[in-house]
Amino acid sequence: MTNYVSRFFVTGLMLSVLAACTTSPYQPSQPPVDDRSNLPPQQPTPETHAYPPVEEAIPGQPIPSHQAPPPQAQLPQKQNPAVIALLDRAEQARVSGDLRSAQNNLQRAQRIAPRDPKVYYSLAQTHMSLEDYDLAEQVALKGVSLSSGNQVLLKRFWQLITEIRLRAGDVSGAEVAKLRAQKY
Repeated sequence: MTNYVSRFFVTGLMLSVLAACTTSPYQPSQPPVDDRSNLPPQQPTPETHAYPPVEEAIPGQPIPSHQAPPPQAQLPQKQNPAVIALLDRAEQARVSGDLRSAQNNLQRAQRIAPRDPKVYYSLAQTHMSLEDYDLAEQVALKGVSLSSGNQVLLKRFWQLITEIRLRAGDVSGAEVAKLRAQKY
């Protein structure tokens, strides 16, 4: 019996040693990769100085004030060909009355290009057609946040939000959205 116990003990000890040799050491997880493949290339910026240039005061002339340069218009972003194809398919499906197919295509386009306001506009229209007014308004407002600087798109989004709110029965909210649309 002692021989059996000692064999059992030795076997267990050997298995423990072997198990310890086969485990991999702790490796911290890698930080997530920031995918910037869909972002537009950055424009080179002119050199900036720590201090603004000193201007000499001319007697009798007002001292010129330094004003910030006007914001530059947003450059049009080049759309991904897959997104363009999905937008086309979604529009065809919407026109033919297959709103669920249009919605699926637009959601795929949204996953590919999560910062493309045109995708959000079409998706909001589709949700409105499906009479899901709350979701349609949320998607349209997300599109507004992505359209900063593009006056034409901002006006279209606020006009769409006006229509969504009217269909949902929110007359006062529609008036507010209509006033916002008129600003652009």
